[in-house]
Amino acid sequence: MNSHILRLAFSLFLSINAFSQTGPGGVGTNDSSSSLKLWLDASKGVTLSGSDVTTWADLSGSSNNATPPSTAARPNLNTADINGYNSIHFDGINDEFRVTDNSSLDLTSWDIFIVTKADLNKNYNALFVKGQDAQENYEFLTYGAAFFHTPIRFTDGSRNHSNSASGLYSTTDFDLYEYSFSSSVGRDVYKNNTNIITDNESRTPRTNNIDLYIGNENVGGRHLNGRISEFLIFNTPLNTAEKIIVQNYLSAKYDVSLSSNDFYVHDNASNGDFDHNVAGIGQASDGSNHTDSKGTGIVRISKGSLSGLNNGEFLFWGEETQFPTYNFSTNTITHTEQLNSKWRVRRSGGNPGRVNISFDISGMDLSGKQGCQPLQLVVDNDSDFSMTDPNDEVYDLTITGTTATATNVRLRQNRYFTLRYTDEIIWDGAAFCNGSGSAEAPNDTDECLKLTVKSGANAVISSDAHVREIEIESGGTLIINDGVLLEVENFIQTNGTIELQGEAQLIQNHTSISSNGGTGILVKRQQGATNLYNYNFWSAPVNNGGSWQIGDIEEPNGVINFHSNPDANAATMPITLSSRWLYSYNGLSGSSSTWNKLNTTSTLSPGIGYTMKGSGAASSEQDYIFKGTPNDGNYSIPIAAGNDILIGNPYPSAIDADEFINDNLAVINGSLYFWEHFGTNNSHYQKDYEGGYAIRNLLMGTAAVAGNGGNTSTNGSASKPAPLQHIPVGQGFFVRASATGGNIQFNNSQRAFARESLSESVFYKGKAKKSSKEVDKRTKVWFSFTQPGKFTKQLGLGFDSRASKAYDNGYDAISYDNFRNDISWILNEENLAIQALSHINVEESIALRVKISDEGLFNFEIDKVKNLPEGLDIFLKDNTTNSFYELSTRKAELFLEQGDYNDRFSIVFKQSQSLSVTDRVEEKLSVFYDKSSGKIVLNNVTNFEEIQELKIYNSVGQEVKTLKALSTNKVDFYNYSDGVYIVNIVTDNAQKTGKVIKF
Repeated sequence: MNSHILRLAFSLFLSINAFSQTGPGGVGTNDSSSSLKLWLDASKGVTLSGSDVTTWADLSGSSNNATPPSTAARPNLNTADINGYNSIHFDGINDEFRVTDNSSLDLTSWDIFIVTKADLNKNYNALFVKGQDAQENYEFLTYGAAFFHTPIRFTDGSRNHSNSASGLYSTTDFDLYEYSFSSSVGRDVYKNNTNIITDNESRTPRTNNIDLYIGNENVGGRHLNGRISEFLIFNTPLNTAEKIIVQNYLSAKYDVSLSSNDFYVHDNASNGDFDHNVAGIGQASDGSNHTDSKGTGIVRISKGSLSGLNNGEFLFWGEETQFPTYNFSTNTITHTEQLNSKWRVRRSGGNPGRVNISFDISGMDLSGKQGCQPLQLVVDNDSDFSMTDPNDEVYDLTITGTTATATNVRLRQNRYFTLRYTDEIIWDGAAFCNGSGSAEAPNDTDECLKLTVKSGANAVISSDAHVREIEIESGGTLIINDGVLLEVENFIQTNGTIELQGEAQLIQNHTSISSNGGTGILVKRQQGATNLYNYNFWSAPVNNGGSWQIGDIEEPNGVINFHSNPDANAATMPITLSSRWLYSYNGLSGSSSTWNKLNTTSTLSPGIGYTMKGSGAASSEQDYIFKGTPNDGNYSIPIAAGNDILIGNPYPSAIDADEFINDNLAVINGSLYFWEHFGTNNSHYQKDYEGGYAIRNLLMGTAAVAGNGGNTSTNGSASKPAPLQHIPVGQGFFVRASATGGNIQFNNSQRAFARESLSESVFYKGKAKKSSKEVDKRTKVWFSFTQPGKFTKQLGLGFDSRASKAYDNGYDAISYDNFRNDISWILNEENLAIQALSHINVEESIALRVKISDEGLFNFEIDKVKNLPEGLDIFLKDNTTNSFYELSTRKAELFLEQGDYNDRFSIVFKQSQSLSVTDRVEEKLSVFYDKSSGKIVLNNVTNFEEIQELKIYNSVGQEVKTLKALSTNKVDFYNYSDGVYIVNIVTDNAQKTGKVIKF
């Protein structure tokens, strides 16, 4: 199959359009400048009163409409009288039409065509006359034994009566008559292209100011007893090529056989009866030509700019449909949308060369159907357009307004052509068809095409794809490979299965109400923690009948069992989970009484979150399988002022946290909270739970509190990183209502394609669109507060021009945590986990609240920074001692006693120049263990009177030795276990800390 993608230059289009021929067969135009002055067609422009014709409209553009002179003179319309076309029936008594006299019909030369038959051969059957008896300009009638009589009154006063042989006006068949005259050639009359009258008159006919009569000679008793189907008057004789084209047009239309020049043969049954809207171009043997035709149909063909046209070469085309109402339906062979009519080509006398073809598509509804795929001209050797012949060709059409054009098209003999476009990609059970990707599978450029999957082998999409809509037929299965995005503009109808493997995701983009449906399912897997004692927070990405029941969830061995025991049982097949830990939450913040107990048949609307504890399996993760109709579209969840609610991502794709927050900023406080249990939890009792909340808002994300178990390499890092911009499939989270509350909104515009494996989203077990946002240039700092051997808490500080010193929804984040040893920002008596300021002010002092329940050594440090201005220093300031701890390159290790420090510590960006003690504070205490003496040696301590206290801590922060005074730089440590110890001394002006290893 060859494909010609053609582009039509604007200038070429104008040149073609300027000479378009829209008259019969493509000869003449329907405007007053044309030689075509009268065109009456009994199947068009006829106005009726009952079956009586009241007006016969002129199609030539000259407004020479024909009307009966009286009610009694009205002829009748005979419908479908000849080859499905109408005729006007004249009764031979008083029926007639008259066309008001005007100069366009006063002729000195002419070419007249009429398709007619007699009902009765009577003495006179007048078909038409311009004038009165003996004063006619031109006349055509029969008399006696069906002789044709063509008298003309000339300007010299003479009158010539040329007659045909008898018996030439048939009472059984419609015939085509051509009557031409010119002063140089004389008079010729042809019946079905056989000459029946000829002379060599060299005189000029006399015109008159009398009406044109049709069906009457304006003499008593000479009314026509017969029928007329089509009547054409040209005010000059046509050239030979034009005559041949008009004759073939009328011959095909009315099933009239021509005795010669019958070039168009596809009007017979054996060739398909392509009788309609026949037109042609060509060059006759005398060199006359006609090279641009449109005719009565929507197809226009002209000689191509690179083509030759020789004597005797013609190209005709005709349509199979008589009165088409154009629409498209599926060709089940090529799976394309094909026009419901087609044309066939006939060449005569040789190859006329390549041509330009255009179609008037104003009568075709292509809205919402033909978009990213071009409208195409398809030329095929077979009428089924199966495109199996190597010479079959396809041409992309260029559309300008309501005209679709292809240039330099090759039309081989007897070829069929029609229009088509690709509307859907088909999986036929074995292979894809019509997609733009590999092996004709869909890819991300096919957003205007429907995807249909039929039963058979599984259809597999292995690279990102974007389609208009999806239909999975019964028995069909569509698999989206791991890490692949399937994006759909509109709805999904599945009576089979769609399976999203691994991190494959589905996004739907429409904004209307979801119409996803069908009896089939979408399958999506997500992984949860297996710890028996740890909660996972879920939100189902599918629904069954509009809602979700927890009992519908599956694992690889089938639908999960539930029992009321507190512990799950991973040894059963399928596994058995505990129903005791199924809850939703919507109530006042921190109120345990507002946890709503669920069971396996509780109905949960899309977007509602729920809790479920782990399976106890030996692996670190448990596969869970959601099956149902994919959630899609708008979901609204009410929340009352002052409440927290557990909600979740309702879609089988990630969602953009920023989009979600911005859509709901008037309803929630602008922060999302993700609970994360420690993996070491071993109790169902709430007082023993260890974990905390990760937070995400429009400024940044902070990680949940992390346990570091004495391994200092994990200090400052959570068990999972801070939440990123995208929330993964199935993830549940908390939000807090604003002062007014309202309805939380989920919608398709929030959906995004983000994968956990690429650190684009984090699952807290407990043209997405792929992100194309601008680079975030805001300055952000993540601080950590660590009690060595126990926990690390993270705080966020960022700068955004939209923030202020007051609380800003979406930028400041309230801390949900309340640990025994805790840290937060203080703002208007609120404890914040994230604080936003409008800009960096080096004079700023940002207050910290530090709560200590277990005295000991604590570390303050910077986890990471983003877009920190060069040269900017960050200090932890102890407001009590006026001490500054530079955090940009090191951590501050401080021994803190029990207490709430609401105004002792702050973050600043410069140190006071008056405090020379700072340099001493920042010096490390140099210590080592002397194994030979069993003593810890303090290297850089010389003034023992300044030392108020010395304390030594083990690696988990426990105090193991205290001295209130020193007289030497050596401390006895022989009887203590080997390990890492922290030595802290307090002087009059500062604290100093050093690390020592006993071995």
